Amino acid sequence: MNCAECRDNLVACAEGLLDREALLECQAHLEACAGCRAEYQAIASLQQRLVARGQATAEVSMVAPVMQRVLQKSKEPEGETIMSKILKYRWGFGLGAAASAAAIVLIILLAFPKTQATAAEVMTRGAQAVAKLTSIHFRGELRTLPADSFSYINADCPFYTIELWKQFEPDLKWRIEKPLRTVVMDGDSTVMLIKNGDVASRFPHPAASGTEWLQRIANLSNTITNELNNAIAKGWNMSLTNEIGIDGRLKDVVTIEAKPGLPANDYLKNVFMETADTRRVYVFDDQSERLDSVKIYLHSASGDKLIFKLDQIDYNQPIDPSEWKLDLPADVSWWQNQMQMLPDNEKYASLAAEQATRAFFDACSQENWSEAEKFLRESPVDNLLKEELGGLKIISIGTAFTSQAGPDQFVPYEIKLKDGSVKQMNLALRRDKPTGRWFVDGGW
Repeated sequence: MNCAECRDNLVACAEGLLDREALLECQAHLEACAGCRAEYQAIASLQQRLVARGQATAEVSMVAPVMQRVLQKSKEPEGETIMSKILKYRWGFGLGAAASAAAIVLIILLAFPKTQATAAEVMTRGAQAVAKLTSIHFRGELRTLPADSFSYINADCPFYTIELWKQFEPDLKWRIEKPLRTVVMDGDSTVMLIKNGDVASRFPHPAASGTEWLQRIANLSNTITNELNNAIAKGWNMSLTNEIGIDGRLKDVVTIEAKPGLPANDYLKNVFMETADTRRVYVFDDQSERLDSVKIYLHSASGDKLIFKLDQIDYNQPIDPSEWKLDLPADVSWWQNQMQMLPDNEKYASLAAEQATRAFFDACSQENWSEAEKFLRESPVDNLLKEELGGLKIISIGTAFTSQAGPDQFVPYEIKLKDGSVKQMNLALRRDKPTGRWFVDGGW
């Protein structure tokens, strides 16, 4: 029996429909052929699950022609099952010689739903499967800037590795890092290091430090539940399909069209993960019901683009205690995360956003860093800011505008840097409640 003949008989073999001679020939071939043996194992596994659970999902374009062809062959001998018929006539379905028997079984799974398994049910089971995690580690890739906020996304940037370790028991601890930014919560406090400026910031409580969306993925039970609730409450479209993974196992694929609701012309739309219109693809292992992988695509006028891919998720694996320690440079500068009340504080608190922008850039132009610090919540001024903005010349300051996504005021500016290059951006400013002063929140 050659490979083609063997594969024609794999489904019948799995269902016990072969006569003794054909069965012996098929078994002899499977013992000698690893490729056919792998297909048989996939068919046998899926066939068992199909019988045990009797559930299927989704609509696929192949179902109609498959069903039509099966109906045309309905007068075949009763010994042939629907699975056998579809495998036998797979060439007529346009599947081609390279189609695997596992894919044929998947068509059956899609074409004959006994009970409709919905995307919500898959998400719910996925949340239950990870409800009692002791730890999680994952590694993915994000289109971003290596030193910027963990939530910043940019479809024009290359992928950078982003990694998370989180321990839930016995004490909550976590670490998240990208090439030039690391944040660690050691159980008592949170420390963040920005490596290209050698500046660090300490938080006296387990603050998220801009890692909220990654924390939601790490807290998978809450994440899945929140995604499900958002989809229901906000009318986000959810769909469910199936596929065979590279491990030969059946996967449940839940796709969610997430829309935060920002208008197309909002400045912060598609700038951060939380403000982006995205297509989120969650892949669950059908057997363990755990999340296997995540892909997030950014919706934009130029089309969808993959911005985040997560393919490595390790559950309940021991985490080296050294991960909860952050090695800091000997000359690290420590940011203060609180603005100080000034003797002439009222003068600065009375400035409009445009005036505060001009005053900040004037201080940078004169390299008067003590004055520039009056507009920074995170002080002292780090070397990175000094190198980029020191000695600049103001070309223009525009009119402030807002975003529906947050409290910042954005002031358009155009400056000429010391190296002669011209920079046009929007400076983000926010009011500090205790002092009433504007502080620079980004955009330089």
